[in-house]
Amino acid sequence: MPLAEKPTPLPLPENTFPHSSPTRAAYDECLALEQRGAWNKFDRDLQKEASEHIMFDMSPLVAARVLGHALVFAPSEDGRDALAREINDCYSDPELLAGLAHLYVFGLMRVFYNPKGPTPAVSANQSPRRSFEEAVKKLEHLLQQSLITPAQLRKLLLFRDNHRCVFTNALDTQAERPRPGIPGTKFDLINVAHIISQSLSTDIHGTTERVREKFEWARTAGAMIERFGGFSSHDVLRDEVLHSPSNAFISSPAPHNAFGRLDMWLTPAKDEDDQVIPNTYDVEYYWGKEDLTHLGSGVRPRITFRSAQVGDQTIPPPDPRIIALHAACAQIAHMSGAAGWLQEFFRDSDEISVMTEPNAASELSRALKQIRMQLVSASA
Repeated sequence: MPLAEKPTPLPLPENTFPHSSPTRAAYDECLALEQRGAWNKFDRDLQKEASEHIMFDMSPLVAARVLGHALVFAPSEDGRDALAREINDCYSDPELLAGLAHLYVFGLMRVFYNPKGPTPAVSANQSPRRSFEEAVKKLEHLLQQSLITPAQLRKLLLFRDNHRCVFTNALDTQAERPRPGIPGTKFDLINVAHIISQSLSTDIHGTTERVREKFEWARTAGAMIERFGGFSSHDVLRDEVLHSPSNAFISSPAPHNAFGRLDMWLTPAKDEDDQVIPNTYDVEYYWGKEDLTHLGSGVRPRITFRSAQVGDQTIPPPDPRIIALHAACAQIAHMSGAAGWLQEFFRDSDEISVMTEPNAASELSRALKQIRMQLVSASA
């Protein structure tokens, strides 16, 4: 079920950050903003701005919850401190706070939100069967290339993830090796699932000139990731950008869809001594862990990613920093109500045959806003 159809998010919880800390002051700003009405009630000058800029489509309540929950779920202390400084530097200015929330929704969360479905599988005639030795030699050559194509990434991930969905353990129906004759073995169509699934270099649009000047650093999602996530996306993904083994895994359609819609996320698993188990994660699901068994052929509550050795090259597992940032964005989206705005931005337009149809005006307005968000303007 899409995020926007879920129950109304709850108000921000009470402020539990340390007294006299910048983070506590920033969270108090969020609590105050949550109590406000429409943006144009702040200042008469905002009435015209609110009618022209997409960032004002998100209410003060949702904006406040985006920023407040981002302080709570920040994946690193550096990211939390950076956001606290940004909020405090707005000095309660509603236009700047609206813009900052917009940057975190459409500039950061949106790169993890993928409602379009799985990356198409490579068909059997595109993936001829070959000996295991031949396949390994081919993979070693791919790892030595400076750029990896989507088809090449799939081959690397199938080898690393053992031709199985990382969530259900279902075996690929097109596996390039004999199927095991083990009773109860599950089979499914599996595809490449990207963690970051949208462009990191596209400019972020929909804000006012004042917001662009104030947050000049936040022009792209890559910059947002570095600020809030506390790491450089280029250092992690290298030249492969999105098509890196560090940013993808093999999945069957149902869990891929849930993960891409931010309905499902991963948190580091711990052992009996409360120590983090490397590359092992507990699967969190918005509707509760008990419903994981009903997702596709059944999602396991705990999964482990693996690396794979190909000659003297290593196919790495998904990077834990990207996984942590995806989890933070999923939780912020659920708790704030921002999910509805993501779904609205990405959904396909309804067909309108005549402008007299009841939803014609709203569909036209929404389509125009989507175009404005995607076009590179001279002022951006």
